Amino acid sequence: MADVKQELLGLGIVAGLVFVGCGPIPGGALDGERASAPADWGAFRGGEGAICEVESRSADPHSIQLYCFVHDGGLYAQSHRWALAPWWPTQSWASIWLEHPDVRVRIGDMLFDLLAVPVTRPEVREPVIASLGYDPVPDGIVLFRFDPRE
Repeated sequence: MADVKQELLGLGIVAGLVFVGCGPIPGGALDGERASAPADWGAFRGGEGAICEVESRSADPHSIQLYCFVHDGGLYAQSHRWALAPWWPTQSWASIWLEHPDVRVRIGDMLFDLLAVPVTRPEVREPVIASLGYDPVPDGIVLFRFDPRE
């Protein structure tokens, strides 16, 4: 009986770790060392993407973890294809950012106050998304560029 309990406990721990590792898991307010946005995110990140934590809706903070990437010196994040679909079961972070574009982005220990700007012009949007390997670029993906707040 003790062996069964140990196996169940082990399975529970593994399941919990898998669940936590499957993020993004929404959270609240972020903290970290405040920093100014670099002029060229490629130089800051060495041209590589990173897992970012992004907080939005400062009155009722909501934060997520997602992959941010660099394209032509700008920092970007993309949604999945159905983030704004009317049948989506909950409010997506993309729709929250459209309503509340003032965001805080944490990369490592550094915290940046930025503006999540939707990129909608096809001649700008498509090359950025295509740089991630999409061919063709699917409809429905919401693309955001992070700009400094003024």
